[in-house]
Parts: sequence; C-alpha cells; structure tokens
Amino acid sequence: MDIADVTARDPVGPVLVDHAVTRAGLFPAGWSAGEPPGKAARAHEILSAIISHQAVPSTLQMVADTFVSLCPSKGVAIFVLSGPRFQIEAEAGLPRRPSGGLLPVPVAPLATALAASPLREFAAADFISLGQILNSGVTLSLALPLASGSGEPRGAFTVFDRQQCALDETARETIQSLCDLARLAIEHGQLYEQVVRGWQVDWLTGLPNRPMLAERLRRGMVTAQHQGELLAVCSIGLDHFQQVNDGLGHELGDAFLKMISERLNLSIRERDTLARQGGDEFLIVLRDLKNASDAVHICDRLLHDVRQPFLLEGHSLTINASIGFGIFPGHGDTAELLLRHADTALQAAKRAGGSRAKMYSSALGQKSQRAAEMAGALLDALAQSQFRMVYQPVFTTEGEIVAFEALLRWHHPAWGPVSPPEFIPTAEKSGLIVPIGDWVIDEVCRQGLEWNAAHLCPIKMFANVSGVQLERPDFSAKIASALDRSGLAPDRLELEITESWVISDLRGAAGKLQQLRNLGIGVALDDFGTGYAAFDYLQELPLDTLKIDRSFVQRLDRPDANPSTVRAMTILGRQLGLTTVAEGVESEEQVRRLGEIGCDLMQGFLLGRPLEPEATRELLRSHKRPAPLLHVAAKRALPVASTECLIG
Repeated sequence: MDIADVTARDPVGPVLVDHAVTRAGLFPAGWSAGEPPGKAARAHEILSAIISHQAVPSTLQMVADTFVSLCPSKGVAIFVLSGPRFQIEAEAGLPRRPSGGLLPVPVAPLATALAASPLREFAAADFISLGQILNSGVTLSLALPLASGSGEPRGAFTVFDRQQCALDETARETIQSLCDLARLAIEHGQLYEQVVRGWQVDWLTGLPNRPMLAERLRRGMVTAQHQGELLAVCSIGLDHFQQVNDGLGHELGDAFLKMISERLNLSIRERDTLARQGGDEFLIVLRDLKNASDAVHICDRLLHDVRQPFLLEGHSLTINASIGFGIFPGHGDTAELLLRHADTALQAAKRAGGSRAKMYSSALGQKSQRAAEMAGALLDALAQSQFRMVYQPVFTTEGEIVAFEALLRWHHPAWGPVSPPEFIPTAEKSGLIVPIGDWVIDEVCRQGLEWNAAHLCPIKMFANVSGVQLERPDFSAKIASALDRSGLAPDRLELEITESWVISDLRGAAGKLQQLRNLGIGVALDDFGTGYAAFDYLQELPLDTLKIDRSFVQRLDRPDANPSTVRAMTILGRQLGLTTVAEGVESEEQVRRLGEIGCDLMQGFLLGRPLEPEATRELLRSHKRPAPLLHVAAKRALPVASTECLIG
C-alpha cells in the first residue's frame, strides 16, 4: 500500500456527513437543516470538508467566504495558533495589502480592542499580519477565541469594519456558528495530523516505522532494478536488551533506545533509511550497493559502532547487536519477502551467539526441528483435544462486565504450553487454521449460550478469526451453522479481524464483512493502530468496534504521556458510530486517563486476567453490581507480566 493512501481524500458519502450533522451534534446552533439553500447548505459543505480531512486552510477559507457572503459589509481573518503566535490561515472581504515586510502593529487601538475581547490575555504582537490589516483602513470590531474542548487556545476569529458599527443579533449568531465550525476544523485537522504522523513515525525515536520503511523499500527496489544495482534489508536486534532495560527501568531504557537509534543513524549513509520495528529491533534499507560485500562492510561497521560505550545519566553502558540481512534481488523480489528473510537471518545470528551479522541463505530458511514438526503436532492437537479456550472479561467504565474475549491455548504433551504467536503462523500456512478456527467458533458459541442462559445480563463473546478463514467462500455459512447448532443469538457474537487483512483487499474485505453483518453478528477491528495509517478505509467497512492496541494504552502512564493519539482514535470511533475498546490495561493511571478520554470499554490484566471456563462462570455469578473501574482495578491489582497475549 502506498504511503499516499494515508491521507487520501476520497469523497465522503452523504450518509456519513448526515450522521455527523444530525447525530453527533455538529450542526451550528440556529442553522436549521431545513434552510435551503443558504446557511444549512454551506454548513453541510464545510462539515463535509472537515470529515473528509480536507486541508485546514482550505476549510477555513470556506468558513471565511461563507461569512462574507452572509455579512457582505464585513471582513474576516481567521488566525491559527502556531507556536507562540497567531498566523492568518484564511481571510475574506479585506482590502488588498501591500506585499513586502510586515508593518508595525498599531498597538494602542489594537490593545484596546483585545482588552475588550475574550483574547485579552494575548498581546498585539502575537498576531502576525494584523498590523497590515489595520493599516489598510479597517477597524477591528470583534475578536473571538477558537478554543479546544479543554479550553486550550487554537486560533482566533476576527471581524473588521471599514466604519465602526454595531453588530446586530443575526450577525452575532452567524459569527458564533462559524466560530464553531472553524474551531471544529482546526481541532479535527490537528488531531488527524497527530495520529497520521504517529503512525508513520515511531513515537519514541522519531524514526520511520515499519510500514513507512516498507514503502521506501518498494521504491528503492524499483530504482535498484532500473539502475542494475543491489539493495539490502537489514534487521537489527539488540542482544539481551531486556536485561539492561529491567536494570535501568523503563524510563532510562527508553532513553537508551533513543541514544542507540541516534548512533545507528550516524553510522549509515545519507541515502540509507533507518527505521524502528518496535521493541529493541531496528530495520535499515541500504541502497546503491555494487555487490553483497558492501552490505557486509556496512553491517560490520554498525556492529562496531553499537558496541562502543554509551554514557547515560552517569551510567556507562555497553550493548551488542545482531544483524540479519538479505539482498535484492537474490533473496526476494517483494518487500515483505525481503523483510521476512532479513528476520530469519537475524534469528540465526542470535542462535549463533549474537554480536554478529548473517546474510540470508536457503539453509537459514530451514525451520528448526520443532518448527518442522509443528504442522504434524497441530493435527495431533486437533485429534486429541489438546486445545482449550480461556476468556478475558471486557468492562465498561462503570465496572460492568459486558463481554469476554475468547483466547486459544495449546498445551503440548511434550513441549508444554505453546504460545499462539508460535503456532498460529504454521496453522495459517498449512491451512490447519480452518479446522482449528471452526472448533474455536463452535466452542465460543456453545460457551456463550451457556453463560447467557445462566446470567441475568446478556454477555457478548469476542472471537479472533484469521484472514485465511475469512478468505474461504463458505466462512459466513459456517458461522451461521455454528449459531444454529448452539442456539446463541447472533448479536451475542462479535468477530475480531486484523488491519493487515483489511488493507490487503479493501473492497473484498468490505463485501465479506457485510455478509457477516447480514447474519446479525458484530465485527471488530483488532489491534487498531498497528497496521497502515489509512483512516479513510474505516468509512468503507461495516464495523461495530475499534479495539485500540495495547501499545498505545501502555504509554498513557508514562511521565511524559501524551494522550492525543488515543483521544484521536476515540474521537474517530465516535464520529463513525463505533464502540472503542482499550486493550492491555495494566495500571490504574491508564484506567483514569482512558476514562477522561471517553473510551467506551476496557480489558487487561489489571481488570481481569484470562480465565478458565469454570472460573469465568464463578466471576459472572459473583459480579452482581457494577463498580467504578478504578475501584475494580484497585481490588484486582496484581503484579502483571510485561506482555499480554491476546491472539486467538
């Protein structure tokens, strides 16, 4: 998928706009929807521009033009706060001003006007270009702040007259309505840009993330093919970083990762691309290589530079790294294959003791003995009933259990517990995920009916499904049969899908999901935020729920936590009429912040760990009266693991 898709401005359907206008309360006060074709039509156009993520200056210009069309004797300038000062983003009805340097602001009259307005806390010099406007022969008749929902200044709406005259009530109502639209445009645009940037760039290091690197890799492959040169993809893992992180603590551990990323960036050439994959792993695309030995020399230099001591707040720290790399075109002709082969080589370097670089080869592509036996073991697991389900509760902010997420577990007789991340890829590749998934759906429906029959309040069951299952033409029919066999009401079942499957075929995904929705079941987008940063596709999908990935939730209790990304996700979900669920809640501070943000539902180890069916039944029996989530969290607080596996 091209990075350009992230900010694609597809036309917003009238249904979505009408939903925003009528149900989200976005229609300006006093502007009746029954007023064709004037105010209401203009407000509808502006709201369409906002919801379709049109550029903020363009939308504000629509607001300014609308004002002058409704109040032709006035002029208007809309300022947006940029750093410490206000800059003009849109204007209409004002005299033409001479180009060149900025004229001095006439402080006395402007200070008087500002003092009499809600913008009294700002100085005249804070408004860039305002001096030029006032020197053009107009007077400032009204200045209103454009503030966020929390009261923070975002901009200013300023009205001008050639001759000082009072504003009548109709003009004031018009101005207030347009101020509401301008404020909404600014805040929505800023939130959108924050989230888009947050998903293209790693939050900690400021480096590109994996999706952005993959796009640059694709472009580099095209260039390399045309020029007859080689290209390398390197996967870098820090050796034993978890031990260092545990000793330093997460705050210093993050600072250490930033220092490592900065050193890696200095060690590569200007034409190369460094990205953070996540955790303690980085990716590098090496361009313009004449032969494979060039990549070997660069990797050796990287290993040397990383192992040099770091000085962090009085600590002298050393760490080693391992590197796996593959060469285009010899080791793969797609970005995904090259990245996968680089990771295979990295794992081989780590198994060999670390602190070394390994190039991919077909020999490294051979699976370990356990991995080679995995498909057969999965067949035995199905035949011998080695799989079981556990269930993690999902809470409202008032502490009421409204759902459970069903999670698949496997205990091998010789290997012991086998984690889903280890066996699910083999199950998908071999096709065994289909019979395994059929068993999961049957078990979830059976268990759901049993609990719903015994429990006073209806309980919804979330179940993860694989893209391999969804691609089968008989999948929806299988779901319908499972519901019929169990007797579970369709609205008690909700299937979780992944962003990666959706992005691979948006139109096809929408059609398949609609078939499921036609059965009456719900559809949830799982781990939202970990895939490609394309918001527009959400409008195309028949969804009910957004499940915010735990990686975003975990950042909420950091000392420098910025909740803007989670807030933007929640606002986005609300605008589209979707329920939001925060995954991986592990601290009371996260609960508090999520409550302030307005997230609908929460789940995580702090609130409730995955339980065996009998323990789940007992929880439902004892869970009679809802309690505020902070109270629930305080009662259930336990030491939690650093990771929470929610793969079903």
